[in-house]
Amino acid sequence: MRRGSPVAWVPAIGRVFVATWNLCHEAGRDWRTYGPTSELFNRVYGDPNVMSIDGPEHRALRDAVRQPFTPDAVGRHRETVLRPVAVRLVEAIRERGRADAAVELCEPISQRAIGDLLGFADVEDAVLGRWLHDYGAYMVDLTGSDEAARRGREAKAEVRGYLEERLPALLAAREDTAISHLLHHGTGTGRSRSIDEVIGTMGVIIVGGLQEPAHAAANALLGILSTPVARERLIADPDTWAAVAMEEGLRWIAPFGMTEKRTTRETVLGGVAIAAGTEIALGLGSANHDETRFADAARFDLDRPRLGLVSFGFGTHFCIGNVVARALGTVLLEELFRRLPGLRLDPDAAPVVEGWHVRGATRLPITWDT
Repeated sequence: MRRGSPVAWVPAIGRVFVATWNLCHEAGRDWRTYGPTSELFNRVYGDPNVMSIDGPEHRALRDAVRQPFTPDAVGRHRETVLRPVAVRLVEAIRERGRADAAVELCEPISQRAIGDLLGFADVEDAVLGRWLHDYGAYMVDLTGSDEAARRGREAKAEVRGYLEERLPALLAAREDTAISHLLHHGTGTGRSRSIDEVIGTMGVIIVGGLQEPAHAAANALLGILSTPVARERLIADPDTWAAVAMEEGLRWIAPFGMTEKRTTRETVLGGVAIAAGTEIALGLGSANHDETRFADAARFDLDRPRLGLVSFGFGTHFCIGNVVARALGTVLLEELFRRLPGLRLDPDAAPVVEGWHVRGATRLPITWDT
């Protein structure tokens, strides 16, 4: 598609797919023409939510929910929240000598660490996982499955029930969590947002916040362990190379393969006329592999010149959690290579990478010396 048809209507997803780096950037930066899509996000999460709106209402919700994920906040939480969770779960499996890194490490570490920052410290790991998977399956199901819709609606009802139960305490005392900031930040003295005003955005940050760091870390780990030079470097000096590997992993396999827009007016992109009201999919994963920008793009390369990446989207809807996703993934890689000697892919079980809307190493069998 990048070479022959970089702007193309794809009937199976009901969207115009944009495949190249330059055209994704052109559309992503033109927020007046390529505004937020709403139908999908409103159906899955509820209206309003931070993904489907723009303007002052969007800025107010975004400013509220981003407070625990600013660079300063992530810097405070890195050693007090993120690393202790990673250390605890890595140590729990250290004596076994083998594990599925995606299922037993990356996902539960992301769910627990980011869940605590969101304000779900009292929610069991299994419940967080169910919310994530049921919301997420509904989000990526573009075929209209009744089962996916049922499970997604049930997850939303559970989150609403949780918020209703905690609301008196949340209103009485503010916390440094996304839930608390979302309820209180920028509302004016004496006022807080209602559950109806925040439930949609809570769904967005459950899916994006819990899933993206997990997939990003697993994808980077797969790249490292599949590349002998990278593996040797991480084993020898994880403090130097973990952040570099995370950045290359985010490019190599973008955790979200696309970001969605909707045209506000007639336009032309890449020589293709597009009508107003057209659903657009900006191919983040494809743009990160554009041959005109990245030489040998399919190769995981720690020495690759840093030319940027589009894995976190564009403009006013640039991912709120980009700093914490990078930080958590870096911490996780550091602790894996510090604590699991001779870390390597399990020769008896193959990794599994799947998905295109949401893409990641969903199975990553590893082994190490005990």
